[in-house]
Amino acid sequence: MESLQVSHLPSAVALLERASLPGAVASVARYLRWQPDGAWASFIDGELAGMVTLLRFGHVGFIGCMAVDPARRSRGLGRTLLEHAHAAGRRAGITTFLLEATTSGEPLYEKLGYVTEHETCNLGREPAAASAAGSAADLADLSPERDAILALDREATGSSRAVMLSGLIAEHRGAVVQRGGLAGYALAVAGRLGPMIARDPDTGRALIDRVAPACTLASVPTDNAPAIAAFTAHGFAVTRTLRRMRLGPAIATPPGWLWALSSPGAG
Repeated sequence: MESLQVSHLPSAVALLERASLPGAVASVARYLRWQPDGAWASFIDGELAGMVTLLRFGHVGFIGCMAVDPARRSRGLGRTLLEHAHAAGRRAGITTFLLEATTSGEPLYEKLGYVTEHETCNLGREPAAASAAGSAADLADLSPERDAILALDREATGSSRAVMLSGLIAEHRGAVVQRGGLAGYALAVAGRLGPMIARDPDTGRALIDRVAPACTLASVPTDNAPAIAAFTAHGFAVTRTLRRMRLGPAIATPPGWLWALSSPGAG
């Protein structure tokens, strides 16, 4: 097992494409930039055979980009990669690990003690639908709201996602809703709406109305009915369902505040 380096990114992208993980393809470079010591790879005969990433959010770790070359599956490589990430995370103080599981990955996660928290659906729409919805000219630089966003996000997720959010806020635009204080925020990241936190459905709908014109993708907890309805009203439809799984103690979070993930590999 060795650390995944920036020089390995072309091979990593090719592996993720073979593993049919388009969300990971779009995100792996960001994960490596945010957490350079949180990505590992297994090489066999000089070829990248498997990989995994781990973003550290304080005592919470989010597993992503979990992939094994289809030609090398069923040999224990996935388990070795995941256990390596667990060990590194625990040394860094992580007590709870989260991930979004594909159907093929669920059996391994269950063997290692993961339990299901909820389902997550990937939503999408055609680019033409986004263009017809209007421009994204009203999206704002959220840097002035950074500290308030970090505080709201920590309250909503029970973890400190500053390493991820600071990177996204510095590079992308979005919207906030103020109601006697920050009631919600949403970012548009390369066509994906998310992360997004809203204290109440009215705030969530207002944010989607503002940010959705810039986006064609989103990942949303299926138990957040107001969020699903709001995205559907903007022409989004379910393209794939994943399962949010957890290893370790549950994290106390306000129900209904999570409206959209940053990505399936980062939460």
